[in-house]
Amino acid sequence: MSADDIRPLERDSELMHDIVTWDVRTWSTAVLFWQEVLPQGRKLRCLELGAGPGGPSLWLALQGHDVLCTNWQATEAQAGRLHERYGVSGRAGAGKIEYRDVDATQIPFENEFDLVVFKSVIGGVGTKAAQDAAMRGIHRALKPGGTLIFAENLRGTVLHRLARAIAYKVRGTSWRYVTVKELVPHLAEYSSHDIRTTGFLSMFGLREGQRNALAAADDAVFNRLVPVPWHYVGYGTATK
Repeated sequence: MSADDIRPLERDSELMHDIVTWDVRTWSTAVLFWQEVLPQGRKLRCLELGAGPGGPSLWLALQGHDVLCTNWQATEAQAGRLHERYGVSGRAGAGKIEYRDVDATQIPFENEFDLVVFKSVIGGVGTKAAQDAAMRGIHRALKPGGTLIFAENLRGTVLHRLARAIAYKVRGTSWRYVTVKELVPHLAEYSSHDIRTTGFLSMFGLREGQRNALAAADDAVFNRLVPVPWHYVGYGTATK
């Protein structure tokens, strides 16, 4: 597949599935918001943190932007295959996407990027102190006037936390979920910011089809009905 084959970004498209990978209908809300606020009219130098399979890097590269795709280890091994499938993979000077291993708590850049993006990263870096270090590093890495776009797992309700605790016990991993209240002081360091929330039921689906159906119910009813702290996805933008 090449960039020339890509249709406009749609919520249920193959491209959106490759960008988001899981619970697509809920998290696609963030990607469609990113599309609205993405700076236009010039090529951007972008940084993706905690890329995993590299969906946001793919989204940016398909729009002609230069992207440094990073993860804490094995970045190219994790993300390269997806990017190759779309024809946007390449090392420095040879393509739209470069790869580098970067610890999100020790970001080694200052005033270097027009845009930084992360999805489901801050909760995975460990302690509150490590999360604060990551957010400070993101701000430092952006050029003056640069843009942050993000989507992050929020703490949600007791039921969300219980379901996740069971899942992480099975997997033998851990995660420290943040709240909007914790994110706001970091975003307040920017000249402007906009943070939004979504998602209530869909996380409880065992398969993607179930999550899709529950996300439709969220869109129709629950995203408006339940209070913000009950949502489990936070997304937004900030300008340095």
